[in-house]
Amino acid sequence: MRDERARVAGESTRSGRFVLVAIGGIVVLGAAAGLLLLPPAVGLAAALALVPLVALAFAILRKPLLGVLLIYVLEYYRPQDFIGALESFRLPFLTTIGVFLLFVVRVIRDPKHIVVWPRQATTLAVLVAFMAFSVLTSINNYWAFEFWRGMTLTLMLFLLTVNIVERSSQTRKLIGVLLVAHVVLCVKGAAQYLLGNRFGTTGMVGGNFLGDENDFALALIVIFPFAYFAMTAARSTGKKILWALVTLFFLVTIVLTMSRGGFIGIAATIVVCWLRSPHKAAGAFVLALLVGTVALLAPPEYFEEIRSIKQTDEGTAHKRREYWIAGLRMYAEKPLIGVGPGNSKLYMSQYVDLPHANQQWGRAMHGTLPLLLAEMGTIGLLLYVVLGFQCAGDLRTAARARGPDERETSYVRYLERATGTSFVGFLVGSAFLSALYYPHIYVLASLAVIARRLAARAERGDGP
Repeated sequence: MRDERARVAGESTRSGRFVLVAIGGIVVLGAAAGLLLLPPAVGLAAALALVPLVALAFAILRKPLLGVLLIYVLEYYRPQDFIGALESFRLPFLTTIGVFLLFVVRVIRDPKHIVVWPRQATTLAVLVAFMAFSVLTSINNYWAFEFWRGMTLTLMLFLLTVNIVERSSQTRKLIGVLLVAHVVLCVKGAAQYLLGNRFGTTGMVGGNFLGDENDFALALIVIFPFAYFAMTAARSTGKKILWALVTLFFLVTIVLTMSRGGFIGIAATIVVCWLRSPHKAAGAFVLALLVGTVALLAPPEYFEEIRSIKQTDEGTAHKRREYWIAGLRMYAEKPLIGVGPGNSKLYMSQYVDLPHANQQWGRAMHGTLPLLLAEMGTIGLLLYVVLGFQCAGDLRTAARARGPDERETSYVRYLERATGTSFVGFLVGSAFLSALYYPHIYVLASLAVIARRLAARAERGDGP
């Protein structure tokens, strides 16, 4: 029975276990080396925190889902960005490593434990290995190493998510954490807009992948389908109203970011939401009502910002186009492996055709596809194409889910629709951002795997 479950879910036990333990060993060595480099004050604080950390570790060993949710809380709520005392501890980094090591301990203790190693994990592992090679070939090894380290953590979180989140009840908790996190971010962004700031927008609501208004808009585009399809799937009027309000809040906050790329991204997402709606007429009415409400609430300067999209030969649009061309020139120079992760900024002044080009050093690419081509070349492009096809295959399998429990199959369909639509929103919205290393696509990849596994469980009638 366990072997059959592994086959249906696309799992690999032996190879997955070996790679998992190998990664764990490397992490232990890296963590030990990192602790030796900690400042004395940070080391002392870490020692004082040892007792509660041990208690937390035992709790995570008993309930691994707690560790996964903790990582997502730190990644999306980002308390370390606004509490200065937490910044030095690099909480997402250390928490991901700690939870991953605890998972490795569980695997070692239980030889019969099935290690989930889906096709996407192999693709991401090859990507991590390729980025490690790029550290040696990049002109700035430090930045290449930093991005490689970030992608290694992404692989760890992916493996943790697909191994631990295996039931619909657990998936609901994960998506609930993500939805609540974005509601909290919307409250912060809306408050900053209403209270006024020098940008006249939502301002910065976090660090890392939430660094500015355009990044924030992309994050809301990615989460939007999960709120919308929760509304369409809700069985009670109260829940439908609740999810409609959450969906409306996301839309209003996207408007308050004043992001032109966000406008294009959410427009595409809304169209796909309607196309994937189980009831087209009702979906069209609800979406039209939401969009109409947002149009009434939108400030006049938002429409002025959107009209400026047509002005492609001046301002930031012109610069963005030149940055894209510069990225293609970098790709033409090194078509196989690119200039290396994080290194395109260092080459920008050499390849961009703008006045005072020497002042363009360190500029972002403002486009995910040009960034991918410039920094990872054809090899990186092929790896991401493979990853996309693998996720699409999992979602197609989930879309065909049938089973004795209608509630379970209904939830699988919800997850498949929301994840697939979110992929489209990311692809469109990230066209105008350097979002290659943001967590969105990798979180969606893990949800695609989970959707496929839940479909298999629903067909077997395993329950939530």
